[in-house]
Amino acid sequence: MSSSEIAPHRQQNPRDFSSLVGHAVQSRSLNRDSHPNLDAGFESTVNAIVQMMSETASDLRTPLAAVRQAMRGIADGEGGAINARQSQSLRDAMDQCDCMDQIVGEMMQLQRLRAGLPRVRRSWVAVTEIRDAVNESLRPWSLQGHVDVLWDGADNPQLLVFADPDMLRRLLVNLVASAIRTSREQEAILVRLQVAPCGGAVTWSVVDRGQGISQQEMKQIEFHPKASADGNGLGLTISRQLATLHFSTLRLRSRLGFGTEVSFQTPVSGPKSVAESWVRWRQRGAVIRQPLHDRSSSESVSSRIQRQVRLDPPMLSVELGHDNARPRIENLATVRTVSLGAAMSRSTADEFDTMLQNEAWLFDLVYRVDTRRWIWLLDSDSDEAMRRCEAIADVARLRFGSVRLDWGQPHFIDLAHRGAAVKLSDLLVRETLQASSPSTVADANQVRLGTAPIESSPVATERLDEELRRLSQRIRRQSEAFHRQAENLRPQQPPQ
Repeated sequence: MSSSEIAPHRQQNPRDFSSLVGHAVQSRSLNRDSHPNLDAGFESTVNAIVQMMSETASDLRTPLAAVRQAMRGIADGEGGAINARQSQSLRDAMDQCDCMDQIVGEMMQLQRLRAGLPRVRRSWVAVTEIRDAVNESLRPWSLQGHVDVLWDGADNPQLLVFADPDMLRRLLVNLVASAIRTSREQEAILVRLQVAPCGGAVTWSVVDRGQGISQQEMKQIEFHPKASADGNGLGLTISRQLATLHFSTLRLRSRLGFGTEVSFQTPVSGPKSVAESWVRWRQRGAVIRQPLHDRSSSESVSSRIQRQVRLDPPMLSVELGHDNARPRIENLATVRTVSLGAAMSRSTADEFDTMLQNEAWLFDLVYRVDTRRWIWLLDSDSDEAMRRCEAIADVARLRFGSVRLDWGQPHFIDLAHRGAAVKLSDLLVRETLQASSPSTVADANQVRLGTAPIESSPVATERLDEELRRLSQRIRRQSEAFHRQAENLRPQQPPQ
């Protein structure tokens, strides 16, 4: 995969919108020294182009669907019998419509991502479900390029990741489709899943055997993340921002002539991993959220590209994050809990979950701890957080009628503190355990008439006793080791 191939796959057209973005980037690079105030105009140009792309994509979606439906009707024989060659041509045309629909969807999403209002809906989803959705979306691309897509580590249906299924599918499709375009026929693209040693994250990697990225191209990607100089950076921009929605950066590793690996991470294995990933993502900040002109200035920060010196072409790597929007409150998050009345149905609770997550900002976190209970970390001060919660309550009353929302007292998490991840982790785990405990108020979806009452279980007590025994043994071993070390350090008495 080269820098020019990271974009979504469209025919090269000097008049397309991504070429306009690339031309703006190239012009800015050439004139930065002579025009030090060019950055504001550049940002305005890119924003205008992105808005135009979003509006154009919205206009394209309806006629594109109509064309595809008409071709499907002809393929089904509604206009009369067709031969095998005509049928194959129609299927190829419908595959191209599917590719175009994916590009249109990314163009529509880009404006929301840049505005900091992503409308994301995160939940726990099986990796096998993501794999199947990606394979279905990639079918037109892989058939066209005669390239196989192989998966490693995505066969366990019990492995759940905290992600927006649609956004994660788009991210993987974008990366794999880019890799397909740079690969020769009959080659394979590898999508590899690896659980981190700590067990708190899954690393998704897309590996190809294309031409790779040179050091000059890698520097251009690092310093000009919005688009590459030849106009094909839209896909990279979208991929970086989709990775941001999962609290991750986008890491590129490439060796010229051998291929490229693009990777990102998603939380796995429970609320503790969600808390650690979100806090770590927010704390990364100074480098990732630094303005573009500060990072690209020849007098400021040097390149962060890692280069491993070898006799063969070196392995280059760079880590890219979302740098368009910045948190409103840099090192502080306001925490609110909200519970939905037990009289509301499960479907109403799901609709409220969708509404709450759609209203969340880019640097917010909405975590559903139970069917009717949520934790909301707001990128707002206390007054603004109160206004946003009141707005959610008003919308809920308009949509669901007489609904009862119980809001917890606000408190704050200092994200600059080294214990922020532990504090948030304790909150999410405690709320999750409390929601699943027998003391939880039963509702119509939990207990039916005629069923046995909920009974307490000794499992939690047994696990706590086992953990205490393990800690006691560990402390005893450490104490014995300290005594031995003290004996060795004690000065020897001289012989009499």
